Amino acid sequence: MGSRSRALLVALLVGACGPSVQPGNYGDGGGGFEEIDAERDRPDDPDARPWTELDAGNAYPDAEGYPDGGVCDDWACTTPVTDGCGTTDVCGNGADEDCDGHPDDGCACTPGAVQECFLGPPGRRGVGSCVDGHQTCTGSGEFTQWGACTGGIRPGAEQCDGQDNDCNGCDDDNPSCCMVELACPGPGDMPDGVPYANYVIPGAGFFSGNVASWLWTVTGGPCDVLFQTTTTPLRQSFTLTGATTSTLTFRPTLSGDYTIRVVITATDGTVYECTFIVHIGGPGLRVELCSDRSANTDLDLHVHKPGTTTPWFSTTPTGFTNNPDDCFYSTCTAGDGGAANWGLATSPLANCSGGPEGPTWTALGYCRNPRLDVDSVYQNGRPENTNIDNPLNGALYRVMVAYFGGSGAVRPLVNIYCGGFLRASYGLGPDFATMTTSGGYGGGQMWRVVDAAPVVDGTGATTDCNLTALHPPATTTGYWITNNDRSY
Repeated sequence: MGSRSRALLVALLVGACGPSVQPGNYGDGGGGFEEIDAERDRPDDPDARPWTELDAGNAYPDAEGYPDGGVCDDWACTTPVTDGCGTTDVCGNGADEDCDGHPDDGCACTPGAVQECFLGPPGRRGVGSCVDGHQTCTGSGEFTQWGACTGGIRPGAEQCDGQDNDCNGCDDDNPSCCMVELACPGPGDMPDGVPYANYVIPGAGFFSGNVASWLWTVTGGPCDVLFQTTTTPLRQSFTLTGATTSTLTFRPTLSGDYTIRVVITATDGTVYECTFIVHIGGPGLRVELCSDRSANTDLDLHVHKPGTTTPWFSTTPTGFTNNPDDCFYSTCTAGDGGAANWGLATSPLANCSGGPEGPTWTALGYCRNPRLDVDSVYQNGRPENTNIDNPLNGALYRVMVAYFGGSGAVRPLVNIYCGGFLRASYGLGPDFATMTTSGGYGGGQMWRVVDAAPVVDGTGATTDCNLTALHPPATTTGYWITNNDRSY
């Protein structure tokens, strides 16, 4: 890529993805995209080959150079990182030290807990294009294990894209990469976004040549993965505009890491690909609920006020009067009059104006805490979300799911995000949380899920959560699912 093309690339990244006066248009703002040097005259990496040739007993190939005779005569990587493979995994770090393709295998864990993990040689973790994924602890009692490491970006075949795809410490170390026409974003190049705001990605900033077609795809978090196999027609929590054009507008509703992939076909038939991660993070404590039968059931998400043990739903065990200690669809939406007023500071309007009740929040002029920004009632592929942007440090927020309407068995999934990052997923298989009986306030089952205690720093930012999964009384395993007794 010549100097004129490179200048165009930088201008596109800074201009198209720079700060905007329009809310929800996310880009650099001086700290997002960095200048990506797409002009190469010398790749330098011996480890650029597809990850398909596996050594016996090792899920990852050893470093190995291309044979001589390529276009460039000095392309080899002179200082590749070591793979760092050993004999056994070190528990608790999400690494795959024994390089068998399963991070932290054989390690005990707490059911529902989520940790970052890397599916590649430990020496290549955090190098080049490689980004951690997540794995969730499954099972119960003494029989727990870390599940598959999903998401993130693992070592792959070296491409001519300005990035270190095989994560060995050298960019474009491939004899065919003397001229790099593609400039893919790498870790740290893409700015963070927030739920319910447009995130604009200009593909022309990655490739400025003549293009015949564009194709963008996005993969979301646990609820979107669940919806991929349980919604008909297929629904995802996010929307895409311009998926076959040069500019993708991605509008997420949930926090988490989203994997963005674009396939660019040039007019000469050459196919280019970019895969990168965009992080979407809402502040504070965020609780999301989805299920495998979203179109046929009405599950309600509840969060209880810390320091109180009043009945769910109502102020009394019999009869019904909305309980302001219980944040749910009757007390925590934009139009409920602020019933669940827990004395927390309000949030800027931008935190809630883009959601389904945006006009009502806009008329109010601010966002309440706590609040339910999405309510799903027999809606295919739609989650529910409860947000507390500024929770109290160390306070226990109890999460409950009620089976309000519908019939038949349903498997809910509850995800806990703290400071924008996924910390736990409850209800994943193979040990599903299964609810079978609906019945409104009087008869539907209740699943008491978890007590979440946010960790809030001196600036008021939520940095983590201490989570205690809830089990039936006098037990240490299993899901606490009961008939609706309304008790705390």
